[in-house]
Amino acid sequence: MIIASNGQMVHANTKGDFPINIGHREYYDSGPIFKKHWHEELMIFFIKAGSAVIHCNSQRIPVSAGNLVVINCNDLHYIENCCNRLVDSFMLIDLTFLCSHNDDVCQTKYITPLLQNRIRFQNKIENDDELVSQFLTLIDEYEQKSTCYELWIKAGVYRLIVLLMRRHTVPVTDKIQSRQHYQLRLVLKYVDAHYDQKITLKDLAAMANISPHYLCRLFKEITGMPPIAYINFLRINAAMELLQRHHLPVGEVALAVGFSDSSYFSRLFKRYKKISPAKIPKEST
Repeated sequence: MIIASNGQMVHANTKGDFPINIGHREYYDSGPIFKKHWHEELMIFFIKAGSAVIHCNSQRIPVSAGNLVVINCNDLHYIENCCNRLVDSFMLIDLTFLCSHNDDVCQTKYITPLLQNRIRFQNKIENDDELVSQFLTLIDEYEQKSTCYELWIKAGVYRLIVLLMRRHTVPVTDKIQSRQHYQLRLVLKYVDAHYDQKITLKDLAAMANISPHYLCRLFKEITGMPPIAYINFLRINAAMELLQRHHLPVGEVALAVGFSDSSYFSRLFKRYKKISPAKIPKEST
């Protein structure tokens, strides 16, 4: 998977002739998993062990073992691991896979509105054994890859969508909030591409056509942290990668990711990573 500079996550597996990506994940370090991102595909995952917080748009959603989680298309989100072992099974679905060549009633009444975000599902689902069973059956079918497994999975995804539509739809975000999220996405796109340069709140606010105060509030509501903290988060993660992969002086790494003061960089790095940048072990080549 690749997270592009605009925050979009692209999974190569969903761009092939069977555009569903299915698998398992395990995380052992607490804290954010990936940076804030979005993807065009619908994502569903089942928490098998552990606990986490899903930060999705302006919501902070605690989840734990037994919960099913739905990330709607284009939702800005990230996962915060809250335990020493988080395990999930996931399914990433390119919904165009469900489209037919003709504009039948299924296409116009259900699939097209889903693609256009006019039908949305709640993010956290509890106590729906039938839905969980259907999801896990598809996971097993994908792993076994029996004859015609692709047909079985495609048919099963339709059933999954039906169960979600019948039981777990939510009102679509109003136009004003949607516009605000779009404005912030433009800001995030810029920050992700220019985090190593000088960035001011005034410039970011002008880009979104809102006040700096409101930008800070909206930014924190949607991403979970203020703009400056988010910029530092990107810089520190980029610095970690440089320190692990290259034999560079700490001061040079600090400048490369946007810090003019190497002492401040070292203090901030240690605060984020709990280790001095000078002590980061190098990856073996």
